[in-house]
Amino acid sequence: MRRVLRSLPALLLAGLPGLAHATEWLAPPAMYPPDTWQGRTVAVVRVLDKLDAHTELLNVPVGQDMPYKSLTLRATSCLQRPATLPADSAAWLDVHDAHEGMAAFQGWMAVAEPATGVFQNPLYDVQLVGCAGDSVAPTPPPLAAVAAPTEAAPVAPAMATPDGQPAAPEAGGAGAAPVAPAAPPAAPQPVSPPLPAMPPEPADEGAAPLMLH
Repeated sequence: MRRVLRSLPALLLAGLPGLAHATEWLAPPAMYPPDTWQGRTVAVVRVLDKLDAHTELLNVPVGQDMPYKSLTLRATSCLQRPATLPADSAAWLDVHDAHEGMAAFQGWMAVAEPATGVFQNPLYDVQLVGCAGDSVAPTPPPLAAVAAPTEAAPVAPAMATPDGQPAAPEAGGAGAAPVAPAAPPAAPQPVSPPLPAMPPEPADEGAAPLMLH
């Protein structure tokens, strides 16, 4: 038993070179640029009736009008982040109230920034919940594969001459420093598609533009 314990440190030291050569380098995860969006065909909107505190979820198809009581909602575009980015959705909405004197809303609403697009109305509260439906333009391009980094080759120590000066390594000799392998070419970065063109904002004060970033 004592012989086994005495030989254990030597066995561990002997196995260290093998563990060093067994190191595997992993490629970093492929991610989209932060300004990438995926188009959807349905905007999911939550409407709160302030008179009776009733909440209704409406699926507003993009390009169509959705009536709800005295409101008319229309979604021109609904975008959401792809899977590699933090979850978020944004929609360009037009909201009109049939009651006289009510201000209309036209602009972006975002789930992560609800205060940037607010429908000012004493009777209803309208908020974007997310996007649903089929995938439409803009469509993110496929993610480019990222190559794993390579381990740099160890450099052999320089040999010294009898007078203490470092000796020049011989060509092809044991003292020659190995040439490090060339780094792999950088993977091309996908280009984020531009946001769809939106209609100009109306002159009324109900509009609240949202800067998507």
